[in-house]
Formats: sequence, structure tokens, C-alpha cells
Amino acid sequence: MEGKRRKTNYWFWGILFIILAGGVVWCYRSTLIAGRVKFAVAETGTIRHERSVAATFANQELTVLAPLSGKVQYIGEDGQRLRRGEIVAVVQPEGAGPGTMENAQNQTITASMGGLFFRQSDGLESVLTNENLISMDLNKLLTQTSSLKTSEATVQKGEVLGKIVNNLIPTMAFLETPNIDELTVGKTMRVTAGNQTISAKVLRKSDQPKGVIVEFPHYIDGTAAQRRQEVSWIYRPPTNGVLIPKSALWTQGEELGVFLWSEGVVQFKKVKVLDEDDKMACIMDLPNGIPVVITPQDGLEGLVANVKNI
Repeated sequence: MEGKRRKTNYWFWGILFIILAGGVVWCYRSTLIAGRVKFAVAETGTIRHERSVAATFANQELTVLAPLSGKVQYIGEDGQRLRRGEIVAVVQPEGAGPGTMENAQNQTITASMGGLFFRQSDGLESVLTNENLISMDLNKLLTQTSSLKTSEATVQKGEVLGKIVNNLIPTMAFLETPNIDELTVGKTMRVTAGNQTISAKVLRKSDQPKGVIVEFPHYIDGTAAQRRQEVSWIYRPPTNGVLIPKSALWTQGEELGVFLWSEGVVQFKKVKVLDEDDKMACIMDLPNGIPVVITPQDGLEGLVANVKNI
């Protein structure tokens, strides 16, 4: 009888020990997991679908040449618009000075067309034109090298003093897009050049070099001074909503969701992804400002955790 009682005591203390040890292990495990959990705050934002592409711009441009050698006095500021017939600059012949007979030989240069006058040229004014972009071999056209030159106070006869750019004619450009299949001649594409986002009409597609010729609805500021530059092609409309890091997404069973922190406890919530890019996902019906786990793993449901490590 006493042996049975002693055996019962062994079982009682053994089971109690197992329960206590299990509780300690569970508490330690919960503490360990909670210490490894990292959070981020869901915030309102925008998913943008843009690609940086090289652009070569063409405008209607006309170079201004010095009629003789001498010193140049420019009229107006660089980039100022001139009407046809307005004075661009005055060239004083070499050796002439105020009050001398040679002073009467000063040559006044007028604008032969209206537009913006720039005191620089790159030698491609008559090569990279709107007409040539449409008709010429783009491989040959785009291999033309530019030689940017800013006019100085003293010039030689026949030297380029600058150029006039007709800013009333729409700018055209060749965009080196990696994929032209989704672009259609006659349709528009959204392009951001500088601070301007514009819809440009596709006029021509090119397989070699790969890209498209587009026409903007108006003159694009900055394209006369910088003929080749990087622009952004908006190949898909942006999506606005609540954004979370893509690392927060977790598949539990067959459901895609995220682990949310609410009132000190981690909870799993099924979600629908509206849009995504390489880093972020836009989630439907997710509260703005709620913490989400960005290190998801099994066993987080119901975990007590803090959000100090956001």
C-alpha cells in the first residue's frame, strides 16, 4: 500500500515537473520570438511604375553666325525670347573703338526667326531635327557626336555666336525604351522630363536601336541646352493607398496576409494586394498607421509583443 502511494507521488511530482518545465520553455520561447519580431508602420503612399530611359531631343533650331571678326555685345539675357527681326547682338570689328571711323562698321545681327536665343551650340542643330528623327536611319543619326561650345566675347568671322530655338514648335525626342511591344503608334505615353510630366504621342517605333520617336504637345524647357538627358517613362498608372514592406506579406495555409499588432497582441489578417513594386505593396482596407510584422514566421498568432523596435 505504501509502495503504491509512493509511486503515485512520483507520478504527481513528475507530471508537475513536466508542466513547470514546459511553462518555462514556452515563456522562454515566447520571449525569444518576441525579441526577434520587427515591425514597420503601414503608411499612406503611392506605388509608381517608372523607368529611367535615355532621351535625345530635337527642336527647330537655327545657328547665328558672326558676320565678321571682333568683339560681341549681346542684347538681352541668355534664353530670352526674340521676335523675328529683333537684335541678337552687335559685333565690333577688330581694332575699332568708340569715336573712330571703324566704329561705323559695327555689324548688327538680327533674329531671322522668332524663338529663344542661347549663347551656345553643339554642332547638331541641323542634324538632330524633327524631320530627321522621322525619316533618317536612327543608328547613324544618334551616333553623331556633339561639341558643346559657349560663345565668347571675341569671335572670328563665320564662328557660331549661338542659336535660336523655336519654342512655338513642339519638341520631339527619341526614347530608348527597353520594350516597345506595349507601345502603339498614334497612342500616347506619359513621360516626366525635368519637372514636367507630359503625354507624348508615339510617332514611330524602332527595333534597332530599340525605342520610339515621340512628339510632345509643346516645347520642353531645358531640351535646347541639354539635348541628351535621362527622363522617366511612366509605363503604368500609379496606385495610391496604404503601403507596407513586401517582407511583411505571409502565406498562412492558403491565405495571404500580414501579422498586425493590436492592443499588445500579434494577429494574422488576410489581405488583398492592390499593387506592388520591388519593395512595397499597396494593401486594401488596411488602417493607416497600424504596426505590421516585417519578420513574419509561424507561431506569431496571439504573441504578446511591443513595438519599440519599429
